Amino acid sequence: METCRKTGRRAAFAEDVINDELVHDYEAGGERHARNDVRNKLKWVRQHLNRDINLPLSAWYLLDELISLSHDVDWTGGPITVWPSNELMLTWLDVSERQLQILLTKLRKASFICFIDSPTQQRWGRRDSTTGRIVEAYGIDLRPLAQRVPALIALAERAQAERYATIQRRRTAKALVARISEYIRTARRDMDEVPGAANDNWDEYAAELARAAKLIEPKRVPLAVLDAVVELLRPLEHAVKKAIAKLFRPRRPLDGQSSRQAQQKTSSTDESRFTHKTTTKPPSSTEESVELSKTRVGRSVGGLAAPSAPAHFSEKRRTKADNARWTMAHLAEYRVSASTVLKACPSIVELGDQALPVENWDWVTISEAALAGLSIMGVGAHAWKALRYAFGDIGAVVAAAIISEKFTQGARGQAPIVASPGGYAYWLARSADELNHIDLGPKIHGLLKPSGRSAA
Repeated sequence: METCRKTGRRAAFAEDVINDELVHDYEAGGERHARNDVRNKLKWVRQHLNRDINLPLSAWYLLDELISLSHDVDWTGGPITVWPSNELMLTWLDVSERQLQILLTKLRKASFICFIDSPTQQRWGRRDSTTGRIVEAYGIDLRPLAQRVPALIALAERAQAERYATIQRRRTAKALVARISEYIRTARRDMDEVPGAANDNWDEYAAELARAAKLIEPKRVPLAVLDAVVELLRPLEHAVKKAIAKLFRPRRPLDGQSSRQAQQKTSSTDESRFTHKTTTKPPSSTEESVELSKTRVGRSVGGLAAPSAPAHFSEKRRTKADNARWTMAHLAEYRVSASTVLKACPSIVELGDQALPVENWDWVTISEAALAGLSIMGVGAHAWKALRYAFGDIGAVVAAAIISEKFTQGARGQAPIVASPGGYAYWLARSADELNHIDLGPKIHGLLKPSGRSAA
């Protein structure tokens, strides 16, 4: 049987040569698919690949109806021809006859169908009465589609993977733009209020951020462009973080001293700035006044009583293991888990791996994000060592999360500014080590309160 017999009345297209080759390849032993499988896979192809194929929805519906007219035995080998009348196809689509001709031409040019014309220009066919196979038929041949199904599925899978990668990359780029924009906004607002603030060029950072944000504004952005934007924003975020840390934590070596000597002197200043004595006047208008009574040390918070240290703790020098066990009992008493810390301290999430869902975070992930926050705030390794000795590894992570959250709220104007995060860390460590008081649980619960997140 000829694949596309021309009568001189149907216009020839260049796609007819391609359709003939597809039919011959199919007859030579192409891969076979069941009829229902082809219909289901075509729906998936239309969803992920129609942007490239560019067929109207009515053409896909017409193709599905043509497939439904075929028999299952047709898709096991031989011709896959259907012969519906124009009147029947018009009832399917509710279109004019001219529109029907345009849709059939689009399917033909897309190499989904070809035509087998009869001398009388009528579609008809007959089947074997016993096997049901087509003996002779003239009409619409679906073998080009049957031959293209594996290639279409591969293209659709690649398009789907690229689409998902584009969505994830766009989310990453938008998150980077939002974080950097917040850093710049905070720095511009508070730059004039911070004594000795570093004079970094924030306008240059803002201009570079605006150029990157403009590239991801269109609805459809190629994946390569999104990758380039993310690669541009990551070093920009790192530079802005360093600049904002310098803004809120100016560090200048004293005359005649090296940078290490100046850092040691600053660390000793941090230790002495926050003492256990109750103060009535803060060291400056921008620093946080720390009072033991306001932190509710040794008092109940939300109906939960803070546990006291065991009696033998005051008799001898405690070890790090003793402190860790005491802190874990304290956190268990206040039901402080990893998810609780993430809810109370959302700033930690911004410092961690954005590709990892928050529900998959554990103490190791939170520890990495908390260490990044301490580094941005300028808290040194000695303060982190003091927190680990006083609270153990997990307790130190909770303390670092609290310091990072309160520092972030202060920078955003939602709470008093924590001018010395290093001194705050030493104060928390000394409260536990010398006064036998741990108030990490009350602070976490205070940060969880919607109306008083800065009250802890």
